[in-house]
Amino acid sequence: MSTIRLAVVGAGNQCTGQLMPAIPYLKVFDLVGICDLQRELAERNARNFGARAAYTDVDTMLKEAKPDACMVVGPPIIHEQIGLKVLEHGCHLFVEKPTSPTLEGAKKLAELSVRKGLVGQVGHMMRHAAPVKIAAEFAQSESFGKLLSIESKYTTWPTGAAKPDSGWGDSDEDWTYMLVQGGHPIDLMRHFLGEVTRVAAFRSHGQGNTKVYSITLEGAEGRVGFLNLQDSYNGWYTGLELVGDGRATVRVDDLGRVTLRTGEKTTPTEKSVWGHTQQTWEPHHILTAWNRSGYGNQLQHFADCILAKKPAHPSLVDGYRNLVVAQAILDSIKQRKVIDVPAAALAV
Repeated sequence: MSTIRLAVVGAGNQCTGQLMPAIPYLKVFDLVGICDLQRELAERNARNFGARAAYTDVDTMLKEAKPDACMVVGPPIIHEQIGLKVLEHGCHLFVEKPTSPTLEGAKKLAELSVRKGLVGQVGHMMRHAAPVKIAAEFAQSESFGKLLSIESKYTTWPTGAAKPDSGWGDSDEDWTYMLVQGGHPIDLMRHFLGEVTRVAAFRSHGQGNTKVYSITLEGAEGRVGFLNLQDSYNGWYTGLELVGDGRATVRVDDLGRVTLRTGEKTTPTEKSVWGHTQQTWEPHHILTAWNRSGYGNQLQHFADCILAKKPAHPSLVDGYRNLVVAQAILDSIKQRKVIDVPAAALAV
């Protein structure tokens, strides 16, 4: 196989604005169909992104278009329900986050992908963003040393409880936040920290739906992490900082500038004055949001893994484990104690 027959389920704002713009640039995909309950949206995206056909029924699309892989983007209940159908049909699966509105549903989807031996990937794009990948390469260098700690800051608009029958699960404000927003920084944390073993979390709630979460995490490999989640801003920005035992730090600001600091040790003059020796990388102005922010990179990764017959990351198993950590965070807040995350809870 050198070309992947790709079908897409969903033609809403997220799929159309963030994911589909990358498809025409990824020549490995043959876009054989787009499906949406609203025919005009399916036909619009088929026309704009070069799909061979538009559908309003998933079963019909799977039968007629004969895709090798499907991308499913909609409310998380759709990710679970259509995702299970796609996997049972024998197609590789990419779903937006979260994979399900419930832990049980996320685990069912992960288990089926493993049992079927199919590539299953969830759309946490931040670990695929070019600035994050560059920071990871810095952190893997010999001079950086052993990775000791990870700090991830994530600031967003206030998130209210999901509305009944919205496809986003129970009407619980904290769980809705974890599904809508918290999954991204949790996945980025697990990407560097490894599997989480202990969680200590606090929450402060303000007027309306404004709130912040301060979370300390311990990883199985001895690293520690700090999540600073601010659901209290009229906008979006993010930050990442990695600390190594080679006396160096690397920071990513807003999925843009990457700064590697190595202290005051390059020239004789630097040794006698206060300052920082650092390297800086900034995205070129021609890089689009879907390119720089990882939306396109994650789809290229999905294709590469299908062709190489190897697991993707973050996998559907990662999607489940991210929700396990999210639940541990909320349990820690509610019970006001450190929560252990046993290996059995992560097993799939």
